[in-house]
Amino acid sequence: MKNGQATVQEKTIVGKIATFLRHEITTTNYRAGAHLKESQISAEFGVSRVPVREAFRILQSEGYLEVIPNRGSFVKPISLSYIKETSIVYRQLAPIILEKAIPNYRESTYKKAFNLLEKIEKSTDFTNVGYMLWDFARVIYGPSKYDFMLCIFDDIYSHSIRFLSEFFKNAETKQYKVESHYEFLNLCKQGKKDEAIKYWSDFIGNMSNIAVTLAEKK
Repeated sequence: MKNGQATVQEKTIVGKIATFLRHEITTTNYRAGAHLKESQISAEFGVSRVPVREAFRILQSEGYLEVIPNRGSFVKPISLSYIKETSIVYRQLAPIILEKAIPNYRESTYKKAFNLLEKIEKSTDFTNVGYMLWDFARVIYGPSKYDFMLCIFDDIYSHSIRFLSEFFKNAETKQYKVESHYEFLNLCKQGKKDEAIKYWSDFIGNMSNIAVTLAEKK
């Protein structure tokens, strides 16, 4: 095998391992504080420890893992300060992004958004709900074309799914209410942009307060 081909294959393996571990952490199959061992993961994938170590580095840079000297790699907890800070950032950026995004909504935008909400209403799988909420966010914020701020939101959602998964596992109901999402879209369709932005800002403000309260009780 040529060196170039070997490099591509190694990157593919690293990507697969990183994707697998990211999913297991996000769905809380690997809970906060869990010790991830290179030997165990490499045996599971039938590879050497080299690509596993590289996947660990990727997840560490993304905030999923923390490396403790002489002990190893552990799933990094979502701290209360992280939840508070991301809540502040989200609440500040959302109105700015929506100001630019809403005028660019098309019929296809609403179709995608409403289809996602219908699926969320029917789903009792907390993992799928989390990812669909992330997809919904991409639909309503994406038309802004604010690439940098959208990347920040992607990072927030990638870790929020972990928190949402833990919440759903302990919640009495396994269904996520989306009435506020429908109301937001309806206001947008009616051309009431300012009202829609205020309504959505109030909604995410309430959700942020709930998230912080839940985190404080943990």
